[in-house]
Amino acid sequence: MSVVLTLTSCAIIAGLSITQTASMALIVQDNDELEENINEGLETQFVDTQILLKTLQGFDCHFTQVNENQINVQTTCGNLIYQRGAVGEAYKLYLDEINDVEGLVQNIRSFEFDYGRNVQAYTYDHIKKNLTDDMTIVEDELLEDDSLYLTINIE
Repeated sequence: MSVVLTLTSCAIIAGLSITQTASMALIVQDNDELEENINEGLETQFVDTQILLKTLQGFDCHFTQVNENQINVQTTCGNLIYQRGAVGEAYKLYLDEINDVEGLVQNIRSFEFDYGRNVQAYTYDHIKKNLTDDMTIVEDELLEDDSLYLTINIE
């Protein structure tokens, strides 16, 4: 028997992404609505702290992990604060000292895309490590949309 797994990047799965929400919050809203939205935080798909930190390490930014539920990121375009109530919850994104709206939105898009890739890579490695003796990967293909297509044979 064979099992087929398709690992799709979180950035692809998340239909309405944080970048679209952030773009709308930053560009379309008037100042009162923008301030209210920033104070409430923007929803993200980021749950895993280690993967988020790994993602941030790949960028030209300075970040500080305040504790396991808050990471502060300083970029030339503005500051990002990723914060959550408790471990296991998704982080919310708070914006601070915005200098360049377009640049900040582009930074958020890049973080989001790379986080999705890092989650995909972690999941792929986790699957490979946890295959039992009666399981083998028969096919391992990267699709055009960057999804991974795995066929695992179970004997």
